[in-house]
Amino acid sequence: MRIADSYDQPVWQSWLHDLPEAVAQFPEKSLLQGGRNQLFRCRFEGVDLVVKRFPNDGGWKKTVYRIWDSKAKRSYLHTQRLNQAGLSSPAPVAWLEAWEGQWLNESFYVCLFVPFEHEARKLHQLHLPQREEKARLLGHSLAKMHCAEILHLDLTPGNLLYTPRQSSGWDIQIVDNNRMRFGPVPRRAAITSLAQADLPDDLLSPMLSTYAESVRIPVGELEKAYRRRSRGYALKWRIKNATRPLRRKIGL
Repeated sequence: MRIADSYDQPVWQSWLHDLPEAVAQFPEKSLLQGGRNQLFRCRFEGVDLVVKRFPNDGGWKKTVYRIWDSKAKRSYLHTQRLNQAGLSSPAPVAWLEAWEGQWLNESFYVCLFVPFEHEARKLHQLHLPQREEKARLLGHSLAKMHCAEILHLDLTPGNLLYTPRQSSGWDIQIVDNNRMRFGPVPRRAAITSLAQADLPDDLLSPMLSTYAESVRIPVGELEKAYRRRSRGYALKWRIKNATRPLRRKIGL
């Protein structure tokens, strides 16, 4: 396991050591998200936390994670990378791996809990306040990420959380960070990130114009490329959703 310097104390080390057993005793109301991976909210030493548990079931996954870093470790390191680039993501506290012999059984990622107003998917609601401002902020944030040579591979609307600033305006908290690539971001991959955000048609222009201005490309060129790529991306997701039960069954 690894603990952030500000929490690297015996009491936190002991809590993390016992986490695989303790998480089974968390009250039902602490579960924020179920399914393949579980997301819990808890409090320890006066600190509000989110714990994400990544079960590692199936022979294929157990073989893969003898070679690759666990999802929890990648979540920790990638979030650090985002924060260092000046992007917002709940501060990482620790990662922990639980092994059975030579095989990874499960891993845990712990970060601070950050209250948020809504996910990016709510931008489809026409009555939502400051929709255009939020779309422009998204374009700026994605441009900043790509210019920092960070490509988030799972930038769906549920992983973009809008939080109000204390003075005025908004921040976007980027979460679910275990799948990323680092290095120069190709144009096609960048446009896929924009398409993943799944903004409604009336907010595409403010998002794309802000992104284009930030990375210094013609907005008309970006809009044409976006519309071509978004059609292909929509088809990909229809296929992915249709094959999801089979992929779950074989552990992919």
